Amino acid sequence: MGKAAFLARRLTPSGCIVAGTRLASHREALKSKKIKLAPKVDAAVQAVIARTEAVEALGSTDATMTEIDRGADRCISAFGAQLDGIERAFDHDDILPLSKEEAARRADAALVRSEVLSSGTSFLKLVYSQQWVRMSAMVKALDGKDVKAALERLGLLAEVDRLRRWTALYGQKLGVTEAKGADPAVKAVEAWHEAYGTLMVQAHAEYDDDRDETHALLRDRLLSPYEDAAEEERRAERARTANVKRKSEPEPVV
Repeated sequence: MGKAAFLARRLTPSGCIVAGTRLASHREALKSKKIKLAPKVDAAVQAVIARTEAVEALGSTDATMTEIDRGADRCISAFGAQLDGIERAFDHDDILPLSKEEAARRADAALVRSEVLSSGTSFLKLVYSQQWVRMSAMVKALDGKDVKAALERLGLLAEVDRLRRWTALYGQKLGVTEAKGADPAVKAVEAWHEAYGTLMVQAHAEYDDDRDETHALLRDRLLSPYEDAAEEERRAERARTANVKRKSEPEPVV
């Protein structure tokens, strides 16, 4: 398992740049106060700074991967929401019993969810390479005989076809389903997350004493750039979602 797995969220290229720039600033501030980092930690910090420069140099070319990732995430999330909607539509059958057809439709949705999205859609926040592994498993599950039959009965074959196409495009851009190498900017973003994951592991290994104020300070200085950038992206995502919801609501009748 790569060290990027220790990060809670994948950042956009701009988020990587923001976090890496802040980390470099914190490192300089510590140096000015004559605070020396442990050799392994300092090496990890320098690796993140170097990876940040690489992302910045190639940032403009990563837009396509960012768009592909967002499109794939949206499609997968919508598919999960459709299954959830079908199951909820036939909920509370203890109050209002289901017909045989209704029970069968709910069972089909539950079957597809258990086989295809058994762990939900939280994997959409993983780094690209790890998300690709989960997407590949998802597509493989769609080929199951029982799942195929259930999807046909549910009338979701068009959505499944689009899921497959997004997954294929995702893999092509990463360079894992074609002979050509991955996009350099995609590689740079993946390497950045791996470097910061390594820093997180090293920082906790070296500075794990909560009773030591210096340890707490160093963990904050080293890890807060990533955590702050992740929170900023979460807030922006929530704001975008709220804005879309507002636009979709009907105008009040005067």
